[in-house]
Amino acid sequence: MSAGSTVAPEVWIELSGNLEAELRGLHAVVDAARAADGEIERNSFEAFRAYYRNLEHCTPSTDLAIARLGDEIVAYARVSWSDTTDGERWYESICFVHPDHRRHGIGRRLLAWTEARRLELAVADERAGAAPDRPRRFTAINDDGGVGGDVLLRAAGYEPFRRFYSMRRPDLKDISDHPLPPGLELRPIPDEPDAIRAVVRADNEAFADHFGSVDDEDVVFAQIVEDPEADTSLWVVAFDGDEVAGAVLNGIHAGHDGVAIGWLDSVFTRRPWRKRGLARALIARSLILLRERGVSSAALGVDASNPNQALGLYESCGFRRASSTTSYRKDIPRTPVTPLPEEAAR
Repeated sequence: MSAGSTVAPEVWIELSGNLEAELRGLHAVVDAARAADGEIERNSFEAFRAYYRNLEHCTPSTDLAIARLGDEIVAYARVSWSDTTDGERWYESICFVHPDHRRHGIGRRLLAWTEARRLELAVADERAGAAPDRPRRFTAINDDGGVGGDVLLRAAGYEPFRRFYSMRRPDLKDISDHPLPPGLELRPIPDEPDAIRAVVRADNEAFADHFGSVDDEDVVFAQIVEDPEADTSLWVVAFDGDEVAGAVLNGIHAGHDGVAIGWLDSVFTRRPWRKRGLARALIARSLILLRERGVSSAALGVDASNPNQALGLYESCGFRRASSTTSYRKDIPRTPVTPLPEEAAR
């Protein structure tokens, strides 16, 4: 080594130590990764912070691993667990690597860490007798534009089993009018705890028979009220008397191109009011409302295998597939695969 030269710092992995101080760096990683992979859904920092402050079945100090290069956060992985609506228990992982730091083995190291941590969770559940009748699996998700993630997961024994689309309506012109079913009416939702909770409760109930798991009502409520960008005046909610029949929870978010886009963040119809055209009517009114608020396009997410033909409905409303994400799964191994981050050498 010549005089004055330096050695580049090696990427090292540690558990989250101060989530509040790390949030900016974590958000920068996921935002850059999704942009590079062509995923159109983008969360503002404020929404990201509200979500990470209210994680479900995930403790950052044990379940969030951060990869650093010097003082810079370049990747992270997070694990959690959930009980699904079809009777399984999933030990889930998600990982994002900044596009400037890919192809250096960081994703592989983080995946190994998630498997070690998820195995710990599974073994602890087994010893405690938690959910004894539920089949257990490791699951992971990957934005399909990130082909390296797909290669890595398949090499580790994961198989794809579900796909999700982010769909975009390129303009808000020529919106067809669809009347509400008889007996239903739209009412504004005030920015008040009881009113917000009633809608969140109805949303959770509506998705109780869909793929995946149902979010905890208290967690979702906290994520909404702590997000300064959440705007209940954008929600389009139909009532049958005092009952919430269905709704579209809309938001206006910045796109990767810096242009605001309207998002239909949740579209739901409760079971007693399905197959009556309610969802189509609420979507049409949402698009008109978003246009009135000054945005020129709209987007939403959908499970490609939704049993209620949601994909076809959205396509008939002018939405087209723009990007996709895949869920992967594999059986749980019986032995640890890697040491925990604090035991690993730099």
